[in-house]
Amino acid sequence: MIRIYGSGGARSRRALWTCEETGAPYEFVALKMPVRQNHPEFLEVSPAGALPAMEHGAIRMIESLAISEYVARLRNSDLIVASAEAGFPDYLQFLWFGESTLAPPLTWARRFAEHSEAVAEMGRTAFVQRQAVLERALADGRTWLAAGRFTLADISVGYTLGLARLFGLGDLIAPSVAAYEERLKARPAYQRAYAV
Repeated sequence: MIRIYGSGGARSRRALWTCEETGAPYEFVALKMPVRQNHPEFLEVSPAGALPAMEHGAIRMIESLAISEYVARLRNSDLIVASAEAGFPDYLQFLWFGESTLAPPLTWARRFAEHSEAVAEMGRTAFVQRQAVLERALADGRTWLAAGRFTLADISVGYTLGLARLFGLGDLIAPSVAAYEERLKARPAYQRAYAV
């Protein structure tokens, strides 16, 4: 059994969503933030004290996209696009785009707002500008970001769009990107993952 540790809107939602999409059996362990203070025993699972974390037998992982890929590969899922498939470059790009490019401005906009309105505004502006990559991809009428099917790239980006809403920045999401997000939210696996 896969055990996923997480909290509220934490990146553990990516791992849960992947489990739901693939049908992987899992147990969710909800932890109260801040984890280091409220659950010092958790440091045995994740010395970094960071969420999410996954245990599967002797295997322990803490990166949400790595956990998602591990689960998808374990289940031999078509959520992963093989390097020889058409759409692989888009898949690879958007798999990392959600976390590496789209998410950081949300942190600037939210966490630094109390210290510097200028930095918060830079974050809001960057989030809007970076969505242009999504808008351009979606402009060709595609339903999903890569390979003509729903993949881990959609889970990566979809989580970050939900995070923007959680942070009160949903009004910054472009119309075509919001329509894409609605398709994501309509997936039964998404709904189950976010109901946990």
